[in-house]
Amino acid sequence: MADYQIGGGLKLVTALEKTQAFAEFLQTRMTRALETQDPTELHYLLAQLDDFHSYMWRYHKKLQSERGERSDLVT
Repeated sequence: MADYQIGGGLKLVTALEKTQAFAEFLQTRMTRALETQDPTELHYLLAQLDDFHSYMWRYHKKLQSERGERSDLVT
């Protein structure tokens, strides 16, 4: 997916858009990497996954600083 970008603002709509774009990106690229058993492509995808993980943690930290812990939602 040529237009997939991980950086950008930390807001709900952006996080949802990036999650959808990342899912589509992974579905396309991961299938090809696994079928061809390409270690270079798999390494690239793991790096992208790490970037996405970091982005979502930044979003979590932003929400936590703005709203605090919402332990009432944890069951």
